[in-house]
Amino acid sequence: MLDDDQARVVAHEDGPAVVLAGAGSGKTRCTTERAARRLTQTGLSGEAMVLLTFTNKAAGEMRERLRERLPDGVGLPWIGTFHSFGNQLLRRYGTRVGVPRNATLMDADDARRMLDTLLAGPFSDKQRRLEALQAVEAINARGLDVTEEADLDAIAGTCEEYGFGPVATARFLERLRRFEREKRTASLLDFSDLIGLAARMLRNHGELRERVSGALRDLTVDEAQDTDAAQFRLLDLLAPPSRTVLLVGDDDQAIYEWRHARPENMRDFIDGWGATVYRLERNYRSTPAIVSGGASLVRHNEARLEKNPYAVRAAPASDRVTLYEYDHTEPMADGVADAIANAVQRGTSPGQIAVLYRKNRLSRIVETALLKRGVPYRIKAGTDLLGYADVRMMLAAGRLAANRRDIRALSRLAELVPGLGTRGVSRLVAGGGDPFAEAGRLSPKAAAGVEKLGEAVDRLHRRGPGELFDWCRQTPMINDWLVQRARRGLGGNGKPDADALERALRPVYGRMRAVQIAVRRRLDSIDANADLEARWGTALEVVSAGTDEAESDEPKVTLCTVHAAKGLEWPEVHLFGFSEGLMPMERDGAVENLAEERRLGYVAITRAQDRIVLHHADRLDMGQGDGAQKAAVSRFLAEVQAGQAVTVVDRRRGATATENEDAGEVRDWLAEMRKALG
Repeated sequence: MLDDDQARVVAHEDGPAVVLAGAGSGKTRCTTERAARRLTQTGLSGEAMVLLTFTNKAAGEMRERLRERLPDGVGLPWIGTFHSFGNQLLRRYGTRVGVPRNATLMDADDARRMLDTLLAGPFSDKQRRLEALQAVEAINARGLDVTEEADLDAIAGTCEEYGFGPVATARFLERLRRFEREKRTASLLDFSDLIGLAARMLRNHGELRERVSGALRDLTVDEAQDTDAAQFRLLDLLAPPSRTVLLVGDDDQAIYEWRHARPENMRDFIDGWGATVYRLERNYRSTPAIVSGGASLVRHNEARLEKNPYAVRAAPASDRVTLYEYDHTEPMADGVADAIANAVQRGTSPGQIAVLYRKNRLSRIVETALLKRGVPYRIKAGTDLLGYADVRMMLAAGRLAANRRDIRALSRLAELVPGLGTRGVSRLVAGGGDPFAEAGRLSPKAAAGVEKLGEAVDRLHRRGPGELFDWCRQTPMINDWLVQRARRGLGGNGKPDADALERALRPVYGRMRAVQIAVRRRLDSIDANADLEARWGTALEVVSAGTDEAESDEPKVTLCTVHAAKGLEWPEVHLFGFSEGLMPMERDGAVENLAEERRLGYVAITRAQDRIVLHHADRLDMGQGDGAQKAAVSRFLAEVQAGQAVTVVDRRRGATATENEDAGEVRDWLAEMRKALG
């Protein structure tokens, strides 16, 4: 059953529109219901509709919901991320901009190393190269193209922001163009190419743009507040003739400006496109205290699209926002762990509880406290999985199977071939063709190893990306490498026993399985009859997009940063470190973006369905090597209290914390009794 506001969104037909969807307002349901109605009642074909999301997990959930809603014979629309859509465009039409169908994606580390090597010539100073890499990131996020004359002034302006004068900028641009050429020569793409090259292709080939956009009737963008300027420029190129583009999002949940997202895109779209505005202000997720507290906090931001969220749920007897105060970080961690252990003992599933924090380093002390109490937990890893050597080696094998000319993948796999090394790789790629055909340039030992690797990679290519993990386990070259790494990790002089080795390999294979699951999820998004090149191209998006952590059957407490909690929810949430310096975050003694930090606080609070608990310690270790420092409670406390009373429980030494807490419980109990008797 849709509420009146949701029904208006679902009924929207043609023309541009913006849906301002607050936390817990049912935006995903709204989006899928509208898509289902358009496909079944308006008669749009699946090929005429595109739904763009910001995570593969969100795309998968939307796909499943629509599958359940659509009758047999009605095709699904294309559903996926901006980058995945750009990748599909390049797989289909990329030869127009020098991208073959089997081009492979570099992971972020490989792309950065390749560019850093090129920049080392004109910029020998490491700090200067770091500034240059940051400038590249900004140029890409702004949708600026080094091959476009019209963009050169804006690119020069971006370089100036990062401290580069005219001469340095000219050298910088020469290396950036060389980076472009070398990527094309090796049939390589980096993550930004999926947006930038797709936009270049549509911009420079008018007939192709007309064909692609002309085939569309309806385009929806979820989490639109997280789009950057490059994605917004691509969106403009893709817009169907009817201009039926629906932006769904909430600028109050825009928490990625640090990586160049522009929540202003929504306001620009409203003003520039004359878009109809819908507001979803009912919160179905959280209790009134949680909704009121979060809304009161975020209303202190001035430049925001006005919306007034309110809770649909009735207030439970103990509905409140609570702040616990401690002396030090360790007692704070113990307090969180005790609260969770007590909740679990009372029958709450650990899977219904989350601990959120502003910095990853804070997870360590929470882990220690939970381990002491035997509380199961998991750390939401996300893209961190891609930082492990075993995962990188696995994906390098996949990249080389898809594209023999992927020099970065070959360089990584060279570790598997005795006697190959950096010089050997250089000899293999010197001819510019298939490096495995150049094995004769090497020593007999290295040549034999390269031939063996080439045969194994050929087998992997034929088996396809769905068999990547099994291939790693069944191919001695790579599995032996994994085993040797595990043995070295165990240390000691003797040979480890089989049980110890198995335990050491368990997390390794677990990570690799998680990546394989992510690969298969991507394969689910394309036609089951797609050819091998298309399957490899789609599967390897995981190289740069990251992975969704494989869930365990055992319910566990979730530990994650506030950023990683975006889009998730739990009945009980503990916010660890509700203190100045962490929330809002300070760098070098200053808060860089107070509005975004406030939005992070709002996101953290509204992840909770039934209970939100804030935790503060007077002395905190911020993880900067300075030890414990004095910290005041977050300034955001006063902003929450402006709209919602906060129960403060003092657990510092000498305080009557138990009496305070018990008094709160008694007051809630009395209120409940009066309500029942009244």
